[in-house]
Amino acid sequence: MAIIKFVILYLFVTSIITIFFNPSEAGDVLNDAARNQIRRAKFLASETNSKTLKNANRVDPKRDCGEMTSRSGCGQNPKCRWCRSDALDDMCFSKSEAWRLPSQVFSCEF
Repeated sequence: MAIIKFVILYLFVTSIITIFFNPSEAGDVLNDAARNQIRRAKFLASETNSKTLKNANRVDPKRDCGEMTSRSGCGQNPKCRWCRSDALDDMCFSKSEAWRLPSQVFSCEF
């Protein structure tokens, strides 16, 4: 998603520079830039959607434990542990982080 935003921003900035320095050719460049921008966005969106659909049921072992927001998702990854807290939100931590958490605040499932 960040790549798409970067590409759109890049195309926008280059089109502004083109209009400023060469206004007579700006119309052609803007049309080409807009077409290219739409093509790239469609390609990136379709590529992302196909990967997401293929991997929807898989657990990514490389995924950071801190990104997981559900107990079930955290429990499926063998490198992660779900930790409960009365003072803070329940969170998913890596095994090594879970061991170092204060037991007065967190109760982790090992």
